[in-house]
Amino acid sequence: MRRLATVVGAGAALVLALSACAEPTAGFGGQPTPPPSSAQPTPEPGPEMEPPAGGKPLAKNKADLSALPADFPKRVWTEGDGTVVGTFGKEGGCSKVRADLTEQTDTGVKITLVETTPANSEACTMDLRFPPVTVKLAKPLGERGVVVTAKQETK
Repeated sequence: MRRLATVVGAGAALVLALSACAEPTAGFGGQPTPPPSSAQPTPEPGPEMEPPAGGKPLAKNKADLSALPADFPKRVWTEGDGTVVGTFGKEGGCSKVRADLTEQTDTGVKITLVETTPANSEACTMDLRFPPVTVKLAKPLGERGVVVTAKQETK
């Protein structure tokens, strides 16, 4: 008799579990699941990241990061006497990022973030990293602005 009660109890639990799974509009905790949207998802903004220790954040109006993809961290800083300018790159799996100083004038500095991926196709992890990268200027940044762009290359 005891065995019958166990079997009946287990059967009832199974029926309850299956009926809960059969409800297509119930989400976690019994909350209705919103219908799928046909609109394209908007890209998430990049993570807010602070400069490394000793880095002095550049005022947002002095840095033009508008050419970077939405998921990049948007931060520029100076280090030391102002001749080192840093920002965050994005790399993952097999790719590596570097910062190239592409222009420096009396009014501004241009930095290109270059993500390099190996030409041979190998198995790569799907992780993303946002390492700090820096460039060395001929003279301190001072009041000059900074423009940061990004590109990809295969080697």
